[in-house]
Amino acid sequence: MRIIQSQIFIILFMAVFLFVPQVAFSHLVWINATDYTPAYYEKFGAHTKVYFGYGHKYPVHDFIEAKRLTEFTCAGQKNKGKKLKPGSGGFLATRIEMKKPGTYIVSATVEPGFYTMYMKKGKVCHHAGPMTGLEGVILSLYHERYAKALINVGETDSTFFLTPIGHKVEIILMQNPAKLKTGDFLDLKVLLDGKPARYFKVYATYNGFSTDDDFAYATGTNAKGMTKIRILHYGSWLVKADIKIIAPDELRDKCRQIHYTATLTFEVE
Repeated sequence: MRIIQSQIFIILFMAVFLFVPQVAFSHLVWINATDYTPAYYEKFGAHTKVYFGYGHKYPVHDFIEAKRLTEFTCAGQKNKGKKLKPGSGGFLATRIEMKKPGTYIVSATVEPGFYTMYMKKGKVCHHAGPMTGLEGVILSLYHERYAKALINVGETDSTFFLTPIGHKVEIILMQNPAKLKTGDFLDLKVLLDGKPARYFKVYATYNGFSTDDDFAYATGTNAKGMTKIRILHYGSWLVKADIKIIAPDELRDKCRQIHYTATLTFEVE
């Protein structure tokens, strides 16, 4: 009898994760650009438009509200973080003007929060908050999400992309992807609180690889927070760092796990 009950529980548990619709807590956020390498004109400078991807299908999936962004900036070698005002519309398309050639980083942070999934009267319930006071908890986590996009303006040898901007979790490219070709390897580092993020998952994909929640490349960081991906295709790319850790003592009554995600988009010609 206990064996049968255990089997029923396992089937129910798997059904929760395979068939329950994906909810907003698990949505990934990233920044797309209409042009990752805009032409530079000495008289006019350069411009591009960035817009948000949100969900599970790269390059666009769902909408995100502007009020959920706690940071949205553009930084360059001589501009350490100009605040941007999100455009109107579901994808928050925003025009960015850059007066000098060089490398620019567009970055954003989404408001953090708690998410809890629990069972009540045989049904799966979702709660956009901590697990405090709830029974039958299946999972409960605190999440933070970060995003960056690398823009190259004109012919540049700038190494500004090597400079961390200070996100809790951050992906740093070791080479400028504008210099790479299909078949090359791209080295990258993942930081957690400014220090190497050791032994965590890293995923990468390119525009056109899949219309579903699939990545073309999966790897992990080493003891120095380093890893590499192979450029399998030209075009725009998305890299995701996924960090999950056990909740610290001060959060144990609110959640069981901390979940950080960071994304970085760029283009390889």
